[in-house]
Amino acid sequence: MNIGECMKYYRIYKGMTQKQVGDGICTPGHISKIESGHLHVTKEKLDLFNRRLGINIENERKSYEKLQMDLGMWHDAMIKQINGKVELLKETIEQNPLVKIETLNGTYKLLKARYLMGKGDVQEAAFLLNQFSNKRLSYYMREYDHHLYYHFNGMFELLKGDAREAIILLQKIDAKIYINFEYHFHMALAHHQLNQHESAIHHSEVSLQHFKETFNFNRCIDAALIQLVSESNMGKKNLEDLEIKLKELIQHCDNLHDHGRKAILYRNLGNVYREVKNERKAKEAFQMAERLSVISKAPGEGTTMVETWV
Repeated sequence: MNIGECMKYYRIYKGMTQKQVGDGICTPGHISKIESGHLHVTKEKLDLFNRRLGINIENERKSYEKLQMDLGMWHDAMIKQINGKVELLKETIEQNPLVKIETLNGTYKLLKARYLMGKGDVQEAAFLLNQFSNKRLSYYMREYDHHLYYHFNGMFELLKGDAREAIILLQKIDAKIYINFEYHFHMALAHHQLNQHESAIHHSEVSLQHFKETFNFNRCIDAALIQLVSESNMGKKNLEDLEIKLKELIQHCDNLHDHGRKAILYRNLGNVYREVKNERKAKEAFQMAERLSVISKAPGEGTTMVETWV
């Protein structure tokens, strides 16, 4: 954020005109050029503008940089599903008045939409995502944010159950610009829902590697589950192999103290036992999944082979 952007934001924030800010210092035309970044500000005039606006512009620029970092950490915490950190960063970000500045407000609204999707508030998330049809808001988006928008819109379509539309949106992402390869997980999930197993395997492998490299071990389980089930559906793994691998993932959940994912794995294990007509073991697996669901507030028993969170 340059000096002019900071001055413009706080001028509007405080309800002042360019004439009021420049009164006795310079003309409104000069203020306009400063705000657009076309005119340098001397230290003497900067001190006068600070007093007029009741701020310290250098401190505000540091606050802007911190807000940028906080937004990045908020997204990272959501990807890793560190709920306590997610809530703490949300509170910190929303207390920063610069969150309304045009160059960061779009990023904030996109991340807020993802936050709401994670909370199950699909209607409010849709309201925020729909705002990006406004040309003014999209005009101030960084190039990275356009791909963030494709990613979160793809996630939204998955929540609605439209895997085909999710794939169309996710395919618009340029991996050279948007280096968050988590989106491959959502591609894998969409292809899995359409029974496009080869594509599901490819994208789950890419996302699994990304989660390993970023030490996101909980999400490794999600990607590995899609890969396993897709390989089984293609005949690359028999049910006995699938049972062994699911039990290995359950052990990883124990190491991570992750009851929610453990419940999902037990449901999948129950489905494997049903496939081989072992109703006793299937019943035990589903009962274990139900008990774990109560502890973790995970979704209730489902009938699909893969069940995971967006």
